[in-house]
Amino acid sequence: MFIPEEYLEEIKARVDIVELISQYVELRPSGRNFRALCPFHEERTPSFTVSPEKGIFYCFGCGAGGNIFTFVMRMERLTFPEAVAFLAERCGVELPSAFRGASSSLRERERLFRLLESANRYYRECLEVGKSEEACRAREYLVKKRGLGEGVREIFSLGFSPSLGKELITRLLGEGFSGQEILRVGLGVVTKRGELLDRFRGRITFALHDAQGRIIGFAGRVLGEGEPKYINSADTPLFTKGRHLYGLFATRDAIVRQRFAILVEGYMDCLTLFEYGVKNCVASMGTALTREQAGLLRRYTERVVLCYDADQAGQQATARGMTVLYERGLAVDIVTLPLSYDPDSFLRENGKEAFLELLGKAQPFFEYALELLLKNCGYTSLESKARVIRGMAPFIEATKDPVERALRVRFLAERVGVDEVLVERVLGREDFGVPGGALPRGIPEPGWVQAEKMLLRACFDDATLRGRIVEVIDRDHFQKPEHQRIFQAIMHLSSKEAFTLSDLVDVFQGEEGIQALIGEIASREEFACASREDLVEDLIRQVKLSSLEQKIRSLREELRRSDDPEGWRRYHALVQEREKLRRTTT
Repeated sequence: MFIPEEYLEEIKARVDIVELISQYVELRPSGRNFRALCPFHEERTPSFTVSPEKGIFYCFGCGAGGNIFTFVMRMERLTFPEAVAFLAERCGVELPSAFRGASSSLRERERLFRLLESANRYYRECLEVGKSEEACRAREYLVKKRGLGEGVREIFSLGFSPSLGKELITRLLGEGFSGQEILRVGLGVVTKRGELLDRFRGRITFALHDAQGRIIGFAGRVLGEGEPKYINSADTPLFTKGRHLYGLFATRDAIVRQRFAILVEGYMDCLTLFEYGVKNCVASMGTALTREQAGLLRRYTERVVLCYDADQAGQQATARGMTVLYERGLAVDIVTLPLSYDPDSFLRENGKEAFLELLGKAQPFFEYALELLLKNCGYTSLESKARVIRGMAPFIEATKDPVERALRVRFLAERVGVDEVLVERVLGREDFGVPGGALPRGIPEPGWVQAEKMLLRACFDDATLRGRIVEVIDRDHFQKPEHQRIFQAIMHLSSKEAFTLSDLVDVFQGEEGIQALIGEIASREEFACASREDLVEDLIRQVKLSSLEQKIRSLREELRRSDDPEGWRRYHALVQEREKLRRTTT
């Protein structure tokens, strides 16, 4: 469609290109221009340039360039007419009626944004002024138990959805939105009876924003006990899992100002940090960190401090997350919380100063990775030292600065107790690189993780062994929550005459992470030996022993803080059980 030139010029005159692009990337002055890391391709050195004088941008790395319309088209995935309408609305230019009518897809997109805003107003009202018993419980949970003030609740748009699930639908339909639109943005679900209900009914709601502050979806936490504890909007035209970071819209200025971001796992962790005045924080929305999320952080900072839960699942998430961040060119440090704490509980129990003290002791990525390897592999034997050196080699090979590389070689050699020359020889003889400069692999899995996976594999492969395992192993013997859920499903499906992996995968519809994990366990060749009867008995003992040792460590940490006689009795009983199991193992 032809757009009169005078309208385009008026929009360009009113929209500051630097201000516009600064909403998506961190621009830094460079002479008369501004520079940033390119949002359209991966890079470690800024090659993206914005010229306010010329009103254009250009990337010397990938060749992307253009003006404000081109930029919005690429960032928001819009057509040219849609980008024009998008910017016209932003700067207050009224377009011809014929043109406004032609931009139907943009109008639909903006309508979906308005629908989510309307839902958010409803959820906010239910939380803040609702008179029902469950609304009072939701307020009490957020205010008294979690300590979130009115300011934080408003900034982050916390709300509540009544358990009946009909009020929101009635309101949205009354405002002219259709049932199809409610389903498209992930707010509604259709019951078996064909009734349209609020997906987040009976839950505290967390509005999910993009980096510009627009609501793109919701998450919901069950009020009280129940599973799943959290649910998120499914992928929609406005929201894609793994592309956004919780809280970034409210914290990005603090991240730029303080020059680092604190990355946590959960919504409550991020909210509590913000409440306590630690505002340079974001959350990965409770899912494994993705390359897209790491790239989003890279637009605003060069350093990330990972602060995940102190439990085994948190440690594994830390190992995965730091590798993803490192691949995207970010400097990574790790905060180690005391056992049994997450950032939320640590702050509420110990206060801001104690948290900042921990933050000041954050361990550099390389040192943390080495300590994790030493813990998992040991370093007393020649074989274990070789495994540690090979495990750390990729991180050394990925180090571009020659001085930093030499220091890392020395640090590794001293920590493992070998000569630097030996480390250099290993690096020189073996190829640890991968195409595109990506990191070849993360931290090797601990033995207990592999034992749990192999035990699950035996359940997959052999009905007789499955019966034996289900008879002597409980869900709680597995330490990884994903393994617990898979084993629970296996126990449930074991009553069926025929058990297939397809049945198991069907249990986890919509949960791509667990479906992928099932595929991994079923496909790894090194796990094929798990179907040997003698090995299964050994795996059962390993899994039980690891579970006991984890319980002993957790209880010992608790007893350091409170001298509870009953706790000590439980502790000694667990130790005796562990020693008995060790004797049967040997």
